[in-house]
Amino acid sequence: MESVPSHRERLVPPWWMLAVLLLIVPAALLVFLPVSIVTGMIVAIGLYAAIVLALWLGAPSIELRDGQLRAGRARIGVHELGTPDAVLGSEAKLALRAGWDPADHHVVSPWTTSLVRVPVIDEEDPTPAWIMSTRRPERLAAAIEAAQKSR
Repeated sequence: MESVPSHRERLVPPWWMLAVLLLIVPAALLVFLPVSIVTGMIVAIGLYAAIVLALWLGAPSIELRDGQLRAGRARIGVHELGTPDAVLGSEAKLALRAGWDPADHHVVSPWTTSLVRVPVIDEEDPTPAWIMSTRRPERLAAAIEAAQKSR
């Protein structure tokens, strides 16, 4: 029997981005208007739906379940991780710009402005840390610490 995750989050685009993407509809309609208004409407709605679907399906998820942290497609046991650090605001922007270590495992989203950084303490693992975007960094960091204490 599988347990309930102690943290689960999908990094989908915010609602306002989907509203802004509606500008694709009149733009596509204008392009196809000389051909046919019906063709323009079909292409515009199809294009909008395809972009929204691609953003939704391509959004990574962060999940903590059964002592395993999953970020995107990668998994790691919480016993192989150090103390998580919630990074907010300007510190998060700095970590993604100047503090970028290519050896870290990154699962970041451009529309999420906070991060959790967790060092990897496993000597065999070449990855020094996991950097994950999250809308609730304190909650994710607390869930990782609770999972580490329960093991």
